[in-house]
Amino acid sequence: MKKIYSFLISLFFFVFLYSSFSQNIKTELNVVGDEFSYEKYSSYNPEITPQQYETLDKRCAENIRLLGLNESKKSTTSTLFNWPLKAATGFTDCSYYIVTAYVDENTSSGAINDYNCGTNTYDGHQGTDLCIWPFPFYKMDNNQVDVIAAAAGTILDKADGNFDRNCASNSLTANYVIIKHADGSCALYWHMKSGSVTTKAIGQPISVGEYLGVVGSSGSSTGPHLHFEVWTGTTSSTYIDPYYGTCNTLTSHSWWASQKTYTEPAILKASVHITDAVIPHCDTTETPNESTSFQVPFQGPGLSPGYAKFYIFIRDEVSGTTVNLSILNPGGSVFNSWSLNCNNNYNGSYWCWSKLLPTIPGTYTFQAIYNGTTCSQNFNITTAAGISTITDAEKFQISPNPAGNTFNIIGEGIENGNYKFILENIFGQTIAAEDADIENNLLQKVFSVSELSKGMYLLIIDTDKTRVVKKIIIQY
Repeated sequence: MKKIYSFLISLFFFVFLYSSFSQNIKTELNVVGDEFSYEKYSSYNPEITPQQYETLDKRCAENIRLLGLNESKKSTTSTLFNWPLKAATGFTDCSYYIVTAYVDENTSSGAINDYNCGTNTYDGHQGTDLCIWPFPFYKMDNNQVDVIAAAAGTILDKADGNFDRNCASNSLTANYVIIKHADGSCALYWHMKSGSVTTKAIGQPISVGEYLGVVGSSGSSTGPHLHFEVWTGTTSSTYIDPYYGTCNTLTSHSWWASQKTYTEPAILKASVHITDAVIPHCDTTETPNESTSFQVPFQGPGLSPGYAKFYIFIRDEVSGTTVNLSILNPGGSVFNSWSLNCNNNYNGSYWCWSKLLPTIPGTYTFQAIYNGTTCSQNFNITTAAGISTITDAEKFQISPNPAGNTFNIIGEGIENGNYKFILENIFGQTIAAEDADIENNLLQKVFSVSELSKGMYLLIIDTDKTRVVKKIIIQY
């Protein structure tokens, strides 16, 4: 299958081969999507080179000397870390990150092992890589995900002003901050956005949760992410894995205040779009084409009249699980519902559907339920000037519904004029279409459906000012 992204990991992560948002058809009806495909590299092309580590060690030693920090005075209390990322104010996605590489616990060259005895790492990796997703460059450009201090301490070193839109392995320096904690340990925050790094000077204190910068793609990087690295001392050779598990050989306990699970199956984002999202080549910013307001009658570019695109973005998709999706009416009843059966284990994946929008004005909800949690997005249906409102739908009654061989359409108090009646199946295909001229503000019409299969259909009643959509259930 073609892929929405093709991610190569140059040490850790994904390289975006974003050629287009090309579509791949899954077995579920009308679903398009795929996984992230990425290749993990080795210690031969790391995101922090041995030379860069040597430079960091020297800078830290010199700054300790200049600041007069007494290395013998250390707190006996071990540092515990909070999460080093935070969504910026106004951010509405359900989540924003994927762990693309843990610390490599196996110090032998050519062999890898993460703390959970898995392979979510690469050879020689000394940190935890947290990719921001979906639309990472869009998130970066709009400062949507902040890097924050996972623990309190003192700024031991930092750098800013380095190019931040790298898309391949290189030997460039990142924008970064190193924080020294009371127990003598340090944390390195690497790859930040240029111009975003805290203005606090080396030697100044930092509180837990305090802003350090914005997630970027500076240094040896193939897309916006944070490389978070923990040292027990002030040199890179003292690195450890803050996660604790069966295969952790670097420490005897977790350094997290509350350690997250190895995988976190969840919907990161559920969204409604006027057409397909556009993913250009890395390092160009994505165009989500997302909207929370649709004016009827609506037609998105490349879509059938009345249809929009409904996307979900999944972290840690698990084979054998199900995502339940629905479009909810303003009162909470179901306008439409469907499901996605997950057949693979994916670190990250996206899926999208073309679905008919409601036509009655109001605030609707696109909802995805996965792994016991709900991610949703509200969107508004509005009308242009002169288009009738919700009361028009109430003027049309369908009887009987569910229907047998026929059903009746009765409209009272409706506006006179020419009406078009279109019956569509759930795929948007027109089954029947008829016109009628209405006089005396009264409609009485019989629709024959004796030759149709049982199931759900949509009856669209159109004029030049009004569009009403009614669900019809046919059963025998």
